[in-house]
Amino acid sequence: MTAYLQSLSTVLRVYGVDKPVAVVDLDRLDANCSLAVQAADEGLDYRLVAKSLPCLPLLDHIRRQIPTSGLMTFSEPMLQVLLQVEGETDHLIGKPLPVTSAARVLCACPDAAARVQWLIDSPERLQEYLNLAAERQFVLRLSLEVDIGLHRGGFRPDQIASIAQEIESNPFARLSGVMGYEAHLAKLPGLLRKRAIRACSGNFSHAVSQLPNDAHGLCLNTGGSLTFQSYSSGGTATEIAFGSVLVKPGDFDHTTTQNFQPAAYIATPILKTMPGNSLPGLDFLPRQKTDLAIFGGYYQAAPIFPERFGYSSVFGRSTNQEMWTGPRSASVAPGDIALLHPNQSEAVLNQFGIVLAVRGGKVVEEWDVLPN
Repeated sequence: MTAYLQSLSTVLRVYGVDKPVAVVDLDRLDANCSLAVQAADEGLDYRLVAKSLPCLPLLDHIRRQIPTSGLMTFSEPMLQVLLQVEGETDHLIGKPLPVTSAARVLCACPDAAARVQWLIDSPERLQEYLNLAAERQFVLRLSLEVDIGLHRGGFRPDQIASIAQEIESNPFARLSGVMGYEAHLAKLPGLLRKRAIRACSGNFSHAVSQLPNDAHGLCLNTGGSLTFQSYSSGGTATEIAFGSVLVKPGDFDHTTTQNFQPAAYIATPILKTMPGNSLPGLDFLPRQKTDLAIFGGYYQAAPIFPERFGYSSVFGRSTNQEMWTGPRSASVAPGDIALLHPNQSEAVLNQFGIVLAVRGGKVVEEWDVLPN
């Protein structure tokens, strides 16, 4: 790993990186895409999570390798951009948006009524969206968030029948499906996980059984980057969603993703190197450490290069010029490129404005990012 990171750091320095930037290794990304296709049941639809891959050229690159039913989108700004630049993409909203956000999207992009599945999590939100639809004279596609065990909100499975009936009887609404998320399953200890898996499966199946017309033609979405491999077309779900696993940030390092490789990094210049640096207020004490200061900091990420450097417990975290501490013998100089492995890809890959795409030891593209 050290040789790989050393090479990547050198490539970025030669390219001229002089401020923090996100980096994606396309060779590793392609390998991860192949693994995802092999691991996912081919009878299911695949939906990419846009917030985890917040860059349109990055999404396009992945969609050339993985056939998708659409995107799962989580924010009004990102949805607005994607609706305007892509004419056909289906969007399943991944969290309930305030009705005012939906109103603005529909005002800017009237065809959003046909292309967006708005997520509804409560009777109150349903009524707000029905009122908006009647006011604007749009027929809105509504998907129901079901609490199948995560307990982060949503309808109980036994509420689905009555809510679905209310939607179906309204001339300005159309039921598009249900979504049941179960991010907790991969993180529970063994015995609890087995029990929770059974409960989630039963709850999702019960919710689907309450849908009209045997749920024919509806989007039945579940699964995520840590669990998508668990679902088959012989079950209740028709669609799984994944995104982060394709670039494998630190929070997705799990037994279910052990064959996937990290493919996304934060790169930032080293501004200062201070071998034997004294501690503030303790100048008289010798110290066998090297401190370095990077450009920026307080990133949702872990230092991985230079080797054996980590966040300084003395200087603390900083968004300006964060201090890392490592061995006195380290060969590191100002202008070298430090690398971090993001904890997550959402709200990280798009915080610097561009993503550098690397392939075969060269920077091959600069990609603009999507808004959060």
